[in-house]
Amino acid sequence: MYFGYGANSQREMMEAITGNANLVGREAILKGFKLCVQRRDQVPDVIFPSSPVQISPKKIIEENWGKKFETYMIKSGQETDEVIGTIWELSLLERELVRDWELIELGWYKDAKGEAVLKDGKKIEIETYVLGDNQEIDRIVDGKEYNSFLSRPEDFLRVIEIARREYLERLSVGKEKLSKV
Repeated sequence: MYFGYGANSQREMMEAITGNANLVGREAILKGFKLCVQRRDQVPDVIFPSSPVQISPKKIIEENWGKKFETYMIKSGQETDEVIGTIWELSLLERELVRDWELIELGWYKDAKGEAVLKDGKKIEIETYVLGDNQEIDRIVDGKEYNSFLSRPEDFLRVIEIARREYLERLSVGKEKLSKV
């Protein structure tokens, strides 16, 4: 169960990232987290050892979004802090596509677990992505009332198409190498 916030709470985004038009998603509230905004100049300009490519998250953002980029991030907060989003039921490949979109292996975001609450009060253990270690934010915003997109949705969809294709190409090359061993 993946908790998507910001643009990833929206069906059109998640369908574009995963390639699955039949995703199951339910609105939920993630407790204990604050919704933040990070600017392009605050994105790490470091190539982390876990990176599958030799380029920093900041360079990828600049190449695809330009100088005026902003994104939502969440970070741990108080028990009373909440972020509204969507719990998505994803396959393993779909989760990896989302992880790649969020540049987890490149060290920008990091994996996190939490507990989200559905409208009917049912609690669900989820996985999501949070602000990476030692990163700055521009501001904290209301996690209950916010616009899902900080950029135009069509810009997201343009960049997703490129990112998804590149990830699947890397995956295909990796499988080819394994089959030759």
